[in-house]
Amino acid sequence: MFHNFHTHHLEHESEQAIVQGRDCWGLHPWYVREDDLIGKMENGKWIIDNERIPPLISNPNIRAIGECGLDCLCQTPYDLQLRAFHMQIQLSESLGKPLIIHCVKALDDVLTLHRKYQPRQAWIMHGFRGKPQQLRSLLARGIYVSFGFRFQAETLQACPLDYMLLETDDDPRPIKPLYIQVSELLNISLEELQGRMEKHFQQLFSLQ
Repeated sequence: MFHNFHTHHLEHESEQAIVQGRDCWGLHPWYVREDDLIGKMENGKWIIDNERIPPLISNPNIRAIGECGLDCLCQTPYDLQLRAFHMQIQLSESLGKPLIIHCVKALDDVLTLHRKYQPRQAWIMHGFRGKPQQLRSLLARGIYVSFGFRFQAETLQACPLDYMLLETDDDPRPIKPLYIQVSELLNISLEELQGRMEKHFQQLFSLQ
């Protein structure tokens, strides 16, 4: 079995995946609107209005919150992105679901919010293509790093398996070729890599 930690497509054969819109819910920074926000900021943190949480979000079939986050290159006002991200951090914590993060040119703000909230739930930086130095800053906060087909080899090699995840995101290809590529790059067996990813999958999403 090949585990896919974030995809916008249904699974291929021999895959188990977290599918956007089926297994996770989030307000992507590209599309967030003022009307989407639930609650308000108080003393620098977001307070969720629990009575307004849509039933879909608290459904046990929804295994994660996201993808959500911050994107300095999109058209959405950054203040609105920040408030939506605050809100979804709090949803992740109150519902006990991990957070899948989209981040473009905003890593410092993501790290600042992680220090601020000290979350109990896992944070997953998805589709990571950053440099080793950026990777180290994420690892220092205990944040998981998910790599897709477009990764930097030096960064992936520097990532410990304890914090590494693999995904296809919006790429329609099966994930198996990525597993093969990563196992060869790390000089470990395909079976060992599959075993480590399965362990993470079960721990993060309570899926068997």
